[in-house]
Amino acid sequence: MTTTTVLELAVCSVADRPAAEEARRAAMAAVKTYPGFVSWKALNSLDQRDLIADLVEWSDKESADAAAAKVQADPAFAPYMAAITGVTLMQHFSTTDTI
Repeated sequence: MTTTTVLELAVCSVADRPAAEEARRAAMAAVKTYPGFVSWKALNSLDQRDLIADLVEWSDKESADAAAAKVQADPAFAPYMAAITGVTLMQHFSTTDTI
């Protein structure tokens, strides 16, 4: 059975991974209260020290879009956004099959 949710994938560069990880944990704590939030997987590249990714699951695209607007003004996200030096990919995906 496939549950229809929206996966948000962000692949970013950071200059200081430990600082970015700390800031990301604060952002993760804040986003848990956002409407439509399902889960967040924080990923760190094994091959590139300056590359991280976030896989955030939302109940629907509207919730993901509302959250994208909300993080811009949420003080809990400011340190994480400041830690990001570049965004390689920021996209939303729907699940088509799961095994």
